[in-house]
Amino acid sequence: MAHTGILTVITDGKRIELPIGEGMSVLDVLSNFGMGDIHAPCGGNGLCGKCLVQEVGEKFLPLHPDEQRLLTDPSLEQHFRLACRMKPQEGQDVTIALVGTNKQAQVVSKFQERVTTTQLRQGFPSPSYGYAIDIGTTTVVVYLARLDTGEIIDNRSSLNPQTSYGGDVITRIQYSNEHANGLTVLQKVIVKHLDILMKDLKNTYGVKTESIKEIVAVGNPTMIHLLAGKDPSGIAVAPFITTIDGPLSLMATDVGFADFPRVNLILPGGVSAYIGSDITVGVRSSHIMDDTLPVLYIDIGTNGEIVLFDGKDISCCSSAAGPAFEGASITQGMGAVEGAIDRVWLNEAGGVEHSTIGSVPAVGICGSAIIDIMALLLNIGLVDETGAMDGAHPLAEKYLQLSNGNLAFRITDTVRFTHADVRQVQLAKAAIAAGSAVLLAEAHLEVSSLGSVVIAGGFGSFINATSAKRIGLLPQVETEKIIAIGNAAGRGALDVLLIEEESCNVEQIRESAHYVELSSSALFNEYYVEQMMFMEGYQ
Repeated sequence: MAHTGILTVITDGKRIELPIGEGMSVLDVLSNFGMGDIHAPCGGNGLCGKCLVQEVGEKFLPLHPDEQRLLTDPSLEQHFRLACRMKPQEGQDVTIALVGTNKQAQVVSKFQERVTTTQLRQGFPSPSYGYAIDIGTTTVVVYLARLDTGEIIDNRSSLNPQTSYGGDVITRIQYSNEHANGLTVLQKVIVKHLDILMKDLKNTYGVKTESIKEIVAVGNPTMIHLLAGKDPSGIAVAPFITTIDGPLSLMATDVGFADFPRVNLILPGGVSAYIGSDITVGVRSSHIMDDTLPVLYIDIGTNGEIVLFDGKDISCCSSAAGPAFEGASITQGMGAVEGAIDRVWLNEAGGVEHSTIGSVPAVGICGSAIIDIMALLLNIGLVDETGAMDGAHPLAEKYLQLSNGNLAFRITDTVRFTHADVRQVQLAKAAIAAGSAVLLAEAHLEVSSLGSVVIAGGFGSFINATSAKRIGLLPQVETEKIIAIGNAAGRGALDVLLIEEESCNVEQIRESAHYVELSSSALFNEYYVEQMMFMEGYQ
């Protein structure tokens, strides 16, 4: 590809010069040269306003209309730009400073502890080690364990570096489809990152490479396809077909783990194009089928995976919640990194209080705070049950202001939650609630019959259950019945790695689960419209 100019990147006190290919955006250049720490949830389509860089110099590229639409006037005055919308013309050189990259994510790696008498897998010499990997759309966790003793030694976690190519599975599939080497790029990015995390654990604990015998990796179907280098395009379009059908056993070198020869890579199976191995192993590790009363199991993310155990059988569905709860479609939303507001409440005087991750000045809002904010707005009446923000409310002058012509709830002098953000949350919570309602209806069960509501995953570990019920995200059950179990997928991957017959148990769940396709369900559409209202939980 012909080079048309030079992109100079200022980062960590260094100046790095990169050639700009014909027709490439700044985001394309950064991604191609492995500088993909910029968050780009929409996949570089100019929709989210998250891929911020700061243009430096005396001559600046013309503003794109998407930048004028998505960025505030103060940001534009300081020459903040969207990397995906900066496209230099032939002969133009550009200088940028990277903004807010390399932040450490608050990733949940812990899970519900339990006493187990299960038998360890046999036949491993001492010492033998293995890795269990949970590849989430947003985060990844790698565990190191002893195969011969069952000891879980330590873990490493981080944001998934593929977020630079899209914040959800659809935008990553889109990237894979629309770029000639897109699938290869996405595979290499995740393999390289996992390789770094695994080597860090190995070196920290003095583990010899020849002692590592097996790797178990779980994730949603798109993440597993990208890890294995399999075409994920069928996942994005009806009839939603996967290339990988069932569990898969490979050598680690087959996917690019070159430094782990003779190591088996085990990929447990998923149920459908949107119910993956992270759910099958998570359901198994949570032991919800040991309960005598029905259990609703929910993993809330860009897709809300929902499982119902009715006391006898398992049914499941995946509801497209979108990235609102992970901050991507929220105006000042962000991941759970330092500076993100994670809690919001009113003090006794009615003032807005908040806390941030890392106890540093607020720069944005993460998912747990989004739930708190919505509950607060509903409780004081600034937002009604239809989702309308009331600028004529007696408290409007105290709490609301105009932001880029949009009504917004003022949290700090620089951080706001807009009326448009309310609508994004409304869409996301309705999708989760409607999916749950469909499974209950098909099983002829009422919410009152649930013995528990199990919330799996990182996001569920931080949300306030009372706030989640208030906005209608979770059903109206006693709060003590709502149980956050942490990283059930990671626990499940470890169980497959360590416990005899656990692969068979997971496979039984996969084969017996009844999958409900919501995209063709008239009942889902009915419930979705109903759940768009901000009701106090759903019955």
